[in-house]
Amino acid sequence: MDLSGIAAVLALLGIPVSVLIARWQMRAGLAQAEANYRASLEAAEAGHRAALEVAEANHRSALALARHQVERERVRWLADAQRAAYTIFQNSLAQFRRCLLASDVDIGELHNAFSELHNAPSIVRQVGPDEVSRIAFSIMRVCQLIEIRVRNESRNGSPLSYEERAEIWRTQVATYRDELDEAIQRVSAALWE
Repeated sequence: MDLSGIAAVLALLGIPVSVLIARWQMRAGLAQAEANYRASLEAAEAGHRAALEVAEANHRSALALARHQVERERVRWLADAQRAAYTIFQNSLAQFRRCLLASDVDIGELHNAFSELHNAPSIVRQVGPDEVSRIAFSIMRVCQLIEIRVRNESRNGSPLSYEERAEIWRTQVATYRDELDEAIQRVSAALWE
């Protein structure tokens, strides 16, 4: 064989080798593409998981903030309701005191003042707490006894003097009133803790 024939045989043998080399290169490229795809997929899944965790954390934070705001509004509403109930009670008690300590006691006015005072502890009980409502009911019962005594003494023709009524107020009601004021302050302070 001459040189051209040898070259032709070698060229023919080179085709399968070229195809074989091209096939190996294609397999290597496919393997690399597969590896890149898997790495990209894992990175995307990791990013998705991280985004979900951040979203869940933000959601929990928003829920906690909303709960906190709702609780603050509830406490504010309760504080306002308690303040209103305490004010109603204190005003009723002050009206009863004014009628009791008037220079000339009007039994009808004293009875009307007690009627208002009689309902006030129930309003206090609705918003609580028990410590304050218990004291309010105690004050109301003492005032009821005072009103009955003043009415009976007046009917018997020997009404109590101003000094006697003032002493009754000082010894029987004033101490409860101080106790009530202290309880209200404790309750109000504890509400915002």
